[in-house]
Formats: sequence, C-alpha cells, structure tokens
Amino acid sequence: MLHSAVAQAIVSELPARAAPSPAGRARALPAERPRTRSAALAAVLAGARCGARWRRIALGASRDSEGRKISEPPTFDASDASSVLSTHLVEFRERPFGVLAYAPSTSGRGAMVWELGAERYPNDPQGRARRCGVQEGFIVRKINGQDVSAWDFDDILDVLGDKTLDNSSGKFQCLSRGSRKSSAAELPVSLELVTCRPTTAPSVSAHEAPCEAAEAAVSALRYPGPRGVDDAFVAQLLRVQGEHPGEVVFSLEEAIRLVEDAKRVFQGEETLQRVQLDQVVIVGDLHGQFFDLLRIFEALGLPSEARPFLFNGDFVDRGDHSLEVIFTLLALKLRFPRQVMLNRGNHEAADLNLRYGFAQEIRDRYGVQGRRLFDAFAEAFRWLPLAHVLSDQVFVVHGGLPGPDPRLPFKDEGGAGTGYAAQAASGRRGGGQKLSLLGYNPDNVSLPPRRCELSLADIAALPRGADPAVELGALRELPEEEAEVQRLIVDLLWADPRGKTGYGPSYRVRKGCYIFGPDVTSAFLRRNGLRLMIRSHEVKVAGYEWTHPDCITVFSAPNYLGHAQNRGAVIQLALDEQGFLAPSFLSFAAEGGLVSS
Repeated sequence: MLHSAVAQAIVSELPARAAPSPAGRARALPAERPRTRSAALAAVLAGARCGARWRRIALGASRDSEGRKISEPPTFDASDASSVLSTHLVEFRERPFGVLAYAPSTSGRGAMVWELGAERYPNDPQGRARRCGVQEGFIVRKINGQDVSAWDFDDILDVLGDKTLDNSSGKFQCLSRGSRKSSAAELPVSLELVTCRPTTAPSVSAHEAPCEAAEAAVSALRYPGPRGVDDAFVAQLLRVQGEHPGEVVFSLEEAIRLVEDAKRVFQGEETLQRVQLDQVVIVGDLHGQFFDLLRIFEALGLPSEARPFLFNGDFVDRGDHSLEVIFTLLALKLRFPRQVMLNRGNHEAADLNLRYGFAQEIRDRYGVQGRRLFDAFAEAFRWLPLAHVLSDQVFVVHGGLPGPDPRLPFKDEGGAGTGYAAQAASGRRGGGQKLSLLGYNPDNVSLPPRRCELSLADIAALPRGADPAVELGALRELPEEEAEVQRLIVDLLWADPRGKTGYGPSYRVRKGCYIFGPDVTSAFLRRNGLRLMIRSHEVKVAGYEWTHPDCITVFSAPNYLGHAQNRGAVIQLALDEQGFLAPSFLSFAAEGGLVSS
C-alpha cells in the first residue's frame, strides 16, 4: 500500500576513491526530509492505492517471466490431479536449464514452460531442456520433491533460480547475481513436469477484485492545449490515471494532440541541452511503472519551477502502464518546459516499442486506430534530446560513451556469433557478473582509443528526427559517413561501462556498440571540462551504483519486470559549499518488497 513512508532516504557520500575531480562531497539529506504535498497529489496517491492492487493482479496473469505481455494467457491448475494428462521427470545438474520464459496461469499461480531455447552449437546450455525432452506447455508441479503447483508464479521462479537479469545484455542469463524473495533450489534440480487439460478461468474473489473506482467507466479527459496545461490539469490527469489504471483517459484525438504538442517543444530544443541550475532530481529508467513514478513524486514533490526534474530515458515498454507514464511526463513537460527535461533512451524507438509492449498497450486500449497514436509517439521520440549538460559540470545521457572511431572489423569466429574472436571462457565484468555464456570475455579485450576524440560539440551536432540504425545489417547499407553518425547515436543510447580500462565489445552485439572503461569516462570528462557523468540503462540491485569513480548509473524501476527484486533510486544534485553539483541518493524498494539497502 502506498503511504507516507513509501520511500526511505538512503544518503550516500562520495567515497574518497570515487570522488570526481575536482573533489567534492555529496550533500547529505536530513533523515526526515520535509515534503510539500498538495491536496491534489494526496488524492492521487489515495486513488493509486486501489490501482496498485489492480496492477499486481494484472501483472501476475498477463506477462511471462521476460515481462512480455501474453495476449492469451494460459489457464491451468496442476494442483488438480484430475486435470493432469501426463507426467515427465527431468534433472538438471547445471543452470541455466534452457527455458527462456515461463508463464503463469490466469490466477497468477503456477509456472508453465512458455518458450524454450534453441541449441546453437553442440552442448549449448540454452538447449538443455530440449535435450531432456522438455516441451513448451509443460507445467512445473514439483521441484526437488516439493509440490509447488499452487504457489504464486514469482515464488516458483525464485526456487527454480533459472533466470536473473544480466544487465549487460538486457536479457535473463545464468550466473548473474541478484536478490530473491526465496532461495534457489540446490543443484541438481529434479523437476516433475506435467501436462494438463485447460481449466476454466477462476473467478476473482471479493478481496482480490479491483475496487469499484477502477471498474467505473472513465470519461475521456479534455486536453486543453499546451497553454491550458496548468497545475489543475496535471492533478486531474494523475488522479484519473491513478484511480483507473489501464483504461482510456484521453480520446484518441485528444491523445494525439497532446503528443504532437509535446513534439513541437522537443523540436525547439537541442540534441545536447545545456542547462544552468542549482538543484535537480534525476530519474532513471521507469519502463511503464507508473505507480513507482507516483511514489517518487510522493517522496520529493511534483516538478515545479523550484524543483526541476530530468527523466533519463526508457519511459515505456515492459511495464503495464507505459501510457500513464508517458502521458504524465509529456503533460509535465508542457506545464514546465524548462524545468522538466527528458533524454531519449534506447526504448524511445519504434522498433523496440513494437517488440517490448508499448505498441501492444496502445492497441489494447485504442484498437486498430491506435496505430495513429503509435506513429505520433514514434515521431515525438525522434526529437528528444540525446543528452544534457547541467551547470557545465555534469553530463547526463541514457546509455554511454561512443566506442572506437573508425569501427574495427570484428572477426567472425568464436564468441557464439558475437563477431569477435573468443579470448577466454570466463571472467568478470565491472558489476561483478560472470560473463561466459557467449564464449568470450570483454574484460580480456582492449581496443584502441578513438582517433577523433569525442567532444560535446560532436554530440551537439548529431541529427535528430529519425530512429537510429540499430542493427548491424542496416548500418552496413549506409554510406560510411552517415553510418558513423548512426553509430555514435547508438552508443549514446546503448553503450555500457565496464571495470577494465579501454573499450571492449558489448554483449548487446547486434547493436554494434561497445563497453567503455573508467579511463574513457575520465578522459571524456576532463577533455570537456566536466566533473561527473550520470547514465541509466542498467538494472542495479540498490537502484544506483558508482560504476566508475566519476560515473553513476541510476535505475528507477524497483522490482523490474515484477520479479527482479531490485530497488529503485533517483539522484538529487544540489550545489555544495564549494559551488559544485554534488549527488545524494533516494533509494526505495518495490511495494511489499523485501529488499534491504
């Protein structure tokens, strides 16, 4: 339940080894930060209490373990012996098992094998389940003899221990580290899998039913035009969306007008926005987690002329309420065009929106005609700034820093199709994750520095108005000069930091981007007269991380995908006694989560 203490302030000072140059200390927050909450915001949060319950039920029954929406969720009950058609016993001595995705029943309980991996080479770990005779549609009934058929979906995933998020690829792989509600079963893992006849979808009991407000018809909001967006309109928008999540709050025409008006504001901005300020809140990836955005506003207040916010990309996809998030951010941008800043993330692109849920969410609410709204969003996203420079001190970008120029040709041997010669089969990357699955270790690869050192002027000169050519095949078809521009944009949106110095090839290999070391970050900042870099793009267990001594990663979607069990965080920058923007952190667990900081 949302309440006045939903977010706990976690104050962190710059460690001596991580102080940006020139050195500065983080400004500590008071233990009880005073809040300025309007009555309108309080009403929104009260309505959201109902909506949050509705969200949890919908999330558990409509998405697979990868966070992808299931158009026709399966209905099964393996705890009902009369519904069992066949039984299959398998044993796994290693993880991963080769199941790429599991799906819950419509009740939110049970776990069905939803997607199996294909064997890419002999003895590929991704093919283990297929080699054991596992088929899609099998249902997990017992794990090491323990009957789990009536357990909640997330609890079964925890005990299977088969999938935790690998930040470097944005996918689930084995051997990554993360927090879980329950401990994973010890190896070897014996599974009893069954097939069942479909059952009738269970009725939702009274205590699980959505509240009456969520069931009531929502009258479409009237969008008053950019000059009519005031505090009252923002409060009404938040209230209606909080009380009626997943429902249509704008007519199609009103929604398109809102998006197009916001696009015109973005078109008036620069690729690299320079802003002078003495304080700002920086929000990382939200991924459609609207109720967690409300929790941030509850803790810190809504954006205002005195309280600027910078939202650092990946507003949509994966979560259930991408429309609520993006409508809120666009309305706030129209209300406070200078104090509300948005950077483009890699998920502000049509090709990803088609694959990761935003397009489907629009279609679910607006039907076939929703493609017009999707096109309007796609065009608006193309005009978002790529980066911000705050008070000539802090560089904020969604992904990272571009790799070598010119691009080095990767050898097509080893690396399981990565395009890079395999170096070693094991190792650790900056965040402490084992990365051996693809057959090479980026930390054992060093690439030459850029021949043309990247400057802020280079970033400012990059064009907008189009989606970047993400796939390598598309890049090869472009003239070299245009291809290099596209590579720079892709790196700004997709690149990740690493622990070792220099550059290395990324696990996001189809994007052709790089991972970059602390020396690359320091050189870029020094060359451009900056002190600190802030980026997002990667899940962090605590919600934030000093990835390099002068680079912070912030991720603001707690319990990502419904079961990652990470905390969310935001960064607060404020001038210290020396006149430098110094960071402090607000970290919060997911509602009902058991993660501690």
